[in-house]
Amino acid sequence: MNREIMAVIQESPEVLVFLSLALGYLIGKVKIRGFGIGTTASVLLVAMVLGQFTIDVPPILKSIAFALFAFCIGYQVGPQFFGALRKEGLNYLAISIVVVLAGLATAVALGKAFHFDRGTTAGLFAGAMTQSAVIGTADGAIDQLAIPAGDKKALYNSVAVSYAITYLFGVVGVILFFKILPGLMRIDLKGEARRLEAAMGGGSELKSPELFSWSRQVELRAYEVTSAQAAGKTVSEIEACFPARVAVYHLKRRDEILAASRDTVVEHRDIVVLGGKHVGLVCATEIIGREIDVSIVIDMVGESMDVCVLNPAVVNRALGEVGRDPEAHGVFLSRMTRQGHEIPILPETVINKCDVLRLVGSRAQVERAAQRLGYAERPTAVTDLVMVGAGCVLGTLLGLIVIPVAGIPLTLGTGGGVLVAGLVFGWLRSIHPTFGQISDGGQWLLNDLGLSLFVACVGLASGKAALQAIETTGMAIFLAGVVLALVPICAGALFGRYVLKMNPVLLLGALTGARVIPQAMSVLKEDAESATPALGFAAPFAFANVFLTVMGSVIINVMG
Repeated sequence: MNREIMAVIQESPEVLVFLSLALGYLIGKVKIRGFGIGTTASVLLVAMVLGQFTIDVPPILKSIAFALFAFCIGYQVGPQFFGALRKEGLNYLAISIVVVLAGLATAVALGKAFHFDRGTTAGLFAGAMTQSAVIGTADGAIDQLAIPAGDKKALYNSVAVSYAITYLFGVVGVILFFKILPGLMRIDLKGEARRLEAAMGGGSELKSPELFSWSRQVELRAYEVTSAQAAGKTVSEIEACFPARVAVYHLKRRDEILAASRDTVVEHRDIVVLGGKHVGLVCATEIIGREIDVSIVIDMVGESMDVCVLNPAVVNRALGEVGRDPEAHGVFLSRMTRQGHEIPILPETVINKCDVLRLVGSRAQVERAAQRLGYAERPTAVTDLVMVGAGCVLGTLLGLIVIPVAGIPLTLGTGGGVLVAGLVFGWLRSIHPTFGQISDGGQWLLNDLGLSLFVACVGLASGKAALQAIETTGMAIFLAGVVLALVPICAGALFGRYVLKMNPVLLLGALTGARVIPQAMSVLKEDAESATPALGFAAPFAFANVFLTVMGSVIINVMG
């Protein structure tokens, strides 16, 4: 029976590849008190166990999987990466560089102190800094080394093993560290978040009637004009009487439905169709008159649409300023995300390129606002595979270039080259939205499955060497990983607070981005009882995804 199983595995190694994915994803879903090791580490650990069977996984499978993953990462962060290279983004760039260089220096120092080989040091960096893409660039750099094939295989195994040992603390340990970091820095996180919100114009909307409605629920109601306060006034004058932002969409005068412009004069017994949030509409009967059933007046089609901001005339402006534009009339903002993370909707929140705004209002006005702001993100399943394929080809060719620096042959490798190609194509997509679309489902598939397939191949190839390495150097690698996971955060915190003098809430958010740990940012948001930490997350997250990834090649060459 065992021979038959071995025969099947030898003839069809893809069985173990798919089994690694299935079991890894299953284990990755398990969480204890809200914490789990995630799918990437789970797939790698399962693959290492299954790697005790001796099989040959085609190297090209590993290369293709990593290329697809790297391209997608670049594509996703490209707009933020290039968009943040402005004066206001320099602090976030500096924080990212400090964290990455502190990580590099710490990894090399620990590698020298513990006498780790270059593969172990690169895997240590990948796991402790929770950047799985480092495995790919490190493997690419190992390919370029002028050493025997057996030595290369040993280095590949070392990368995978040390990554597996250090990744868990790199995630869970760092999340716990961010929970105590505000206390260590003597920061009142909740208080600082409230003060930041106040400085950005937060608080009661009653004080800001000209701004977008912050409500997620926009109501549509109708009122008969019986109040002397409303009769004879223009639409804009009536809207100004409300304590919160509202919009008059239509008027019904006798049997005629009129489109309401801001200069339209409202007459006695007109029916006013009004949109807004409850805090404003609650006093409409006092300002206008009795409420009637809006459905018997007009059947108005409303729309909720996500819009990616691309218009240079809107980028770098505050929400409050944009809310005062005439084009914003009748359009309400219910949600705002940056790099997939929700950020606070405050008057002084600055709009970045490729922020996604969820607009609510009448269909015509939402469509008009979407055209002005940028590109409407309508649900689609289409992915431009021509662009994906071309990007991977160009990136692979770029990765073949070797540049000697101080006698060290540096190369991006296939992974780094494809990552750069993804950055460029993602940025081009932000300029020309009709070009190179990858659907949300397509991005998930390329990103998640690409990386998981890659680490499954790595784990299956290094399985037999893993047990021996864990027995001999496992504890040393783990302790080194603890140090490496925390030192860059401390360095970034000191630099940001005492050199850059950043707001502590934005600094903490930036540190979670520079350490590419979205879970830690979510913990900060919960502890702060505010979404303000997310404002500092996106730009460092984009920078760090690029800088950390290329460090795999640097470590392999520096540790030689």
